[in-house]
Amino acid sequence: MGIVKKKTKAEIDAYGLAELGWDRVPTDIVEKSVTALMDLKGKKAIVTGAGGYGLGQACANRLASLGADVALVGHSSLERTEANAEVVRRRWNAKAIAVVGELTDYADTERVFAECHERLGGIDILINNSVAVSVGDFAAMSPAAIDHCVAGSFTMLTYCCRVVLDYMMPQRSGRIINISSIGGRAYHPNIALYNACKAGVIGLTRTLGAELISHGIRVNGVCPGVMLHDNLRAAFENPTDDPHNFYAREAVIQGFEYAAEGRVSLPEEVANMVAFLCTDAATYIVGQNFNHAGGQVLL
Repeated sequence: MGIVKKKTKAEIDAYGLAELGWDRVPTDIVEKSVTALMDLKGKKAIVTGAGGYGLGQACANRLASLGADVALVGHSSLERTEANAEVVRRRWNAKAIAVVGELTDYADTERVFAECHERLGGIDILINNSVAVSVGDFAAMSPAAIDHCVAGSFTMLTYCCRVVLDYMMPQRSGRIINISSIGGRAYHPNIALYNACKAGVIGLTRTLGAELISHGIRVNGVCPGVMLHDNLRAAFENPTDDPHNFYAREAVIQGFEYAAEGRVSLPEEVANMVAFLCTDAATYIVGQNFNHAGGQVLL
């Protein structure tokens, strides 16, 4: 923003309601309940990273519970993604579709979003939740492991942001929620590259938030802490010396020890914040990255 210069009296007198953007203030919210403002009926949402057991499926359920039609996008297993979509349909009596694609490939990302748009009848919300992690000592990491992590934890999210604009900019509306990590703001051993990618997502969210709000597109982010989904819980129930098992438990413990809350979280707790940011209860929030980590990092 730079240094704010003191204005002259003439400059101040030149300001009226029009100059303050009053015509765009959502005055209709005054007489609505918060519950009404969080109604997403008629909205069409895409949730990436929704083919597994973690945050993606939780976000899909939360959005559907508020009335949205949801496309669950998985990486490879249509069967697993369809099973998650069936849970959403059964639990909330909502429209939920399953789509799979390779989001590290720009052309396939375009195909996925075109399919979601056609089957849902529009795109109003993107929950940008794709992720891939390479664990271990960075000094010993192979080029393939580096490419895997960067592609899965940064490039995929960037591609999705770019492709969804082809649908949101013409309609001059949309919500993009980028999922980063508290690791983008803190140190954890053996996941240096993942944390660096998530720091990049934080920066992307900030910048796109400022660039796109004039087009009616609201971009924000959420930085989860330690979420114990089924796979991570299993790692603690059945610990092994396998590197992925060990490093996963190490990262969880490192994060947990700094959490003021004194416990781990559920994906559904993080999904509550994600869902809120998609609603008309969050109409004056732009380019923010919200920590949702039990007080692990206090800014």
